[in-house]
Amino acid sequence: MPTSQLDRKKRDLILRRSDILRAAERAFAVRGYHQATMADIAEEAQYGVGTLYLYFKDKQSLYVNLLEKKTRQLIGLVKENVEKGKDPLERIKILIQTQLKFFISNEDFFRIFFSQREGLRWKVKDRVSASTVDLQLEFLDYIADLIAQAQSRGIITKKHQARKVAAVLSAIIHSIVMPRLMNSTKHKEDITNQYPFVLEVFLNGMGAK
Repeated sequence: MPTSQLDRKKRDLILRRSDILRAAERAFAVRGYHQATMADIAEEAQYGVGTLYLYFKDKQSLYVNLLEKKTRQLIGLVKENVEKGKDPLERIKILIQTQLKFFISNEDFFRIFFSQREGLRWKVKDRVSASTVDLQLEFLDYIADLIAQAQSRGIITKKHQARKVAAVLSAIIHSIVMPRLMNSTKHKEDITNQYPFVLEVFLNGMGAK
């Protein structure tokens, strides 16, 4: 088979896989993880159910692949935006802003992830790909590197290890995101403008001065 035909076939496979992942995300958002079926996802993607099983073993595999895809997207976007920062403090601001915006722009997916992860834990925890775990650890290391840069400039205390501080910052960001994701009403707070609060809590804490 000519190389051009092989390349086209490979592109078609990638596009079809992406179509299925997008359809799965929509089906999960509308029906919830537990209620959505492979048939629902196939209908959303406009493929036969058998086609889905050519690419993914089952619904859990689809969910885990979606998680890896979102993780890659988040890391790529954060790195792209953070590079525009002129100094460590500005880079940390951009890090916070980008994550808040990303969570909201992908709100339906992350609402599923956070709201149903307890129910999914024992089913998918051993099936999360090693590459997804590695990506999450890589991202934590990336944040730790930003923290270390800030520590070298005297912006953040050197009293604590950069990686532990990075974990604290991530936890603060998640604490802002979670109430928004858990709010099922139409009236929701715009958390994208909460980065100054996150930054103040992170840098100064809540102790009275």
